[in-house]
Amino acid sequence: MASLPYMQLYVSDYLADTAHLTAQQHGAYMLLLMNYWQKGRPLENTNERLQYVARLTPEEWNDNKAILAEFFIVEGDIWTHARIEDDLAKV
Repeated sequence: MASLPYMQLYVSDYLADTAHLTAQQHGAYMLLLMNYWQKGRPLENTNERLQYVARLTPEEWNDNKAILAEFFIVEGDIWTHARIEDDLAKV
């Protein structure tokens, strides 16, 4: 899928769901979401790939992975995000 020129951001929902995140976690989460949207498919569930996309060091990734994973359905080799899947289906 070619990347779309925009990604919907439901600001009030995002802020309500992420109020507990640090600034670093917000940045990593947004980068994961944008990569997902740009590729049009779930994220590969490998520490190296996810850490690279989130622009975190291995240590930072290990410290933040569990919190970031709360926003995804983690099954085997993929991280799926329900809202992005719904939005991709609409476009």
